[in-house]
Amino acid sequence: MTLARRTRALALALCGWTLFTWITRVPLLVSGDESALGLIPVVVFVAGGIAVGVAVLRRLDGAGTAVVALAAWTVAYWAVRLALIATNGHEVAFVVVHAVLGLVAGTLAVLAGRAVLADGAGPAWARRSLA
Repeated sequence: MTLARRTRALALALCGWTLFTWITRVPLLVSGDESALGLIPVVVFVAGGIAVGVAVLRRLDGAGTAVVALAAWTVAYWAVRLALIATNGHEVAFVVVHAVLGLVAGTLAVLAGRAVLADGAGPAWARRSLA
């Protein structure tokens, strides 16, 4: 099933935000300010953002499922990460910046995921559970 124009725009906005957010972390990893484990979410999000962007732009059959997967991963990751950041003794500014990053990512993820499901293009299990 093809994605509506609005759905494609939301999906690409999610991809763009994801790539912007996570590619900007690479200098922190290279400088040694973070552990090598910090590379894992960077790789997952960058690969996911690229894969979903390509699927949406090429109008591939599985694009809707890919968008829903990235959206679900985004919401789950930021929910856990924000809880850890908020309770780990970080400065208020650090918590606020990450809360904004997470809220923008989560909002785009929810909007894109819901749009895909409204188009009837998401994974079958998601379409059934929301019907």
